[in-house]
Amino acid sequence: MNAVELLKDNHEKVLALIDELAHDIKEIEQTEQDTVDCERMSMFGEVRDLLTQHTEFEEQILYPELAGSSETRVLVDESYREHKRIRELLDKMEKLRRDRHCDRWDDTLKELQQNLHRHIAREEHELFPKARHVTVRPDSTVCIER
Repeated sequence: MNAVELLKDNHEKVLALIDELAHDIKEIEQTEQDTVDCERMSMFGEVRDLLTQHTEFEEQILYPELAGSSETRVLVDESYREHKRIRELLDKMEKLRRDRHCDRWDDTLKELQQNLHRHIAREEHELFPKARHVTVRPDSTVCIER
């Protein structure tokens, strides 16, 4: 599996988890609040961990390969900024989780969901197609789809 296939697979998992977590917002009024909050805390841990691994892979391995190309440099810079905002939202949600205030997640969760959808769409429809034309270093461990 090449880097782009791996990232696209990871994108699907992240979006499925965040969409499921966001869907629970609608269900809360019909269930026990405490039960839903506990389930959401557990699912949030999965989302946070998966996103952390995902962004680290992109920032440490993929983006440095693409930042040197004029064709992808602007998109890579934007991706770094998007990652920063996503980390800020995750940190805010983690603080609420630690303080046991998951009932206050909803606005932040919606913002995180929107940011993720926008970021992933940009990567898959703009960055990844352009990445196919970037020549990686000969000693690179990144295999970009061709």
